[in-house]
Amino acid sequence: ITLKQFDESDYAAFIEWQQGTTEKDLFSFMGRTFTLPITQGQLVRYVEETRQKALPVKLYTVLEQKTGEKIGHIQVADIDYLNQSAFLNRIFIRSESRGKGYGLQLMDKMKHYVFKDLGFHRLSLYVLSNNPGAYRMYKKAGFKEEGVMRESRFFDGEYLDLHLMSVLSNEASFTASTEVE
Repeated sequence: ITLKQFDESDYAAFIEWQQGTTEKDLFSFMGRTFTLPITQGQLVRYVEETRQKALPVKLYTVLEQKTGEKIGHIQVADIDYLNQSAFLNRIFIRSESRGKGYGLQLMDKMKHYVFKDLGFHRLSLYVLSNNPGAYRMYKKAGFKEEGVMRESRFFDGEYLDLHLMSVLSNEASFTASTEVE
């Protein structure tokens, strides 16, 4: 995979990925950032809100390297130079591209970016208890569970646990070709 800065040229693909998505699926990936159907206006607000954050946020579109096809999205948030840490949010691989190892490749790219390019020490993320596939993938990518915010998110009549996971620079392993622009 490769990454490019998320911009207006990615809106149509982002909207298309969510066709046929349920509110539950969308909540697992984006929390309450969007509502269905996702519109260009929602994406404009999303990008603008990231620009207003106190700590820098970068948005990327994930591309399949051989074809250049847009297959996913990721947000690197809370880029904290003082504490040498960053947080991954809005991690998404479109349904037809799942199960092909792209998620692990994406985690490798993010570890390389945060630990090698930025020289940071810590990379964190949250995963909801209703997303066990993502949880297993993050564990496989080297993330360790630090704790659980029990029943901290309410969705569709049910309380969900939120798992905090992280990987430290001295724990991370990398594969080749993981540079991020």
